[in-house]
This record gives sequence, C-alpha cells and structure tokens, in this order.
Amino acid sequence: MGWSGVRIRGAAVVRWFAVPLLLTLLAGCTTVPILEPARLLARADREAREGAWDKAVRSYDQFLALYPDDGAAPRVLESRDTLAAMLAARAELARRREEVDRLRDELATLTAEGMRLREGGTRLRGEATVLRDEVNRLREERMQLRAERTQLHEELTRREEELTRREDDLARVRRELAARQAEAERLRADIERLKEIDLRPDRKR
Repeated sequence: MGWSGVRIRGAAVVRWFAVPLLLTLLAGCTTVPILEPARLLARADREAREGAWDKAVRSYDQFLALYPDDGAAPRVLESRDTLAAMLAARAELARRREEVDRLRDELATLTAEGMRLREGGTRLRGEATVLRDEVNRLREERMQLRAERTQLHEELTRREEELTRREDDLARVRRELAARQAEAERLRADIERLKEIDLRPDRKR
C-alpha cells in the first residue's frame, strides 16, 4: 500500500469519528437554549408555590422580557397578572384593615368623650344645652362612623371573596404547571433516548 492509500484511509477514519461527534455537539447546542427558559420558568413557578409572590412576579417579568415569543408566554403572563392582582388585593385588604382599626379607635375616643361630657353635665348645668348638642353631634358622627364601618366590612367581604377566586385561579395555574412539568419530563426523557440512539455504535457505522 502506497502513501496515498494511507492518506485515504486516514481521512476515512477521521470522517467516521467526526460525524457522530458533530451530531453530539449540535444536540448539545440545541438543548441549552431550550432548557434555559424552562429553568427560569420553573424557578418562577417554584417561588409562586412557596408563597414568594413578589419574587415570582419579578421572575415572570424576566421570562417575558427574555422570551416573549416562547410557547409558555401566554400562560406566564396569566400567572404573572394573577399574582400581581393577588398582591394588590392583599395590600388593599391590609390597608382596609388598618383603616377599620383606626376608625374603631376614633369611635372609642368619641364614645369616651361623650361619656365624659355627659358626666360633666351635672357639674356644668349652665352649659347643659351646649353639652347636649355636642353629645348629639357626637352621636351622629358615631352613627356615620358605624355606617362607614359597615361599608368597610362589606368591602372587606368583597375583597375576601375576590381573594378566594384568585386562590382558585392559582390552584388552577398550579395544576396546569404540574401538567407542563410532566410534559417537560417526558420531553427530557425523549431527548435522552435520542441521544442514546445517536451514540450507539451501530448508528455510527
């Protein structure tokens, strides 16, 4: 065998090893970009499940900014909006509760002031009429405060119902997430099987 024959056989051996190696590298290059949005989405969903809603909203926003055309983008946007609405509802509920507590304190103060004025009426007979008018005014204010408290209570009830609906939406999102995760696991298993098939010796020949 001459030198030219050795060169031909050497080139054939190089091609025989290079083709499977190139296929493996290409498979790796296509897997990394696919898995990166999945990792970010999994992190956001995990934060949502663990109750870290602020972090989850930021992670969903990051996903939408980086991968706006991803197939999961509509579901991510819905999850993000749901969590943002729940955060807003929770903040509004806390504010309403603080307002109710403040009104209750004001009501207690006004009630105590009315009692003090009534007790002082005996000693200050000359100012009895003025004090009675003041007491009547305080009673009217108290009635207004009670009416406002009733309205606030109704508002709180409505917010709680809204929060319950949001929790139902979150449960639905979690179920969808579980289904998507199962699908992702199936896809990963298919990819691994394809890699194993590509790397088998009988496939290289």
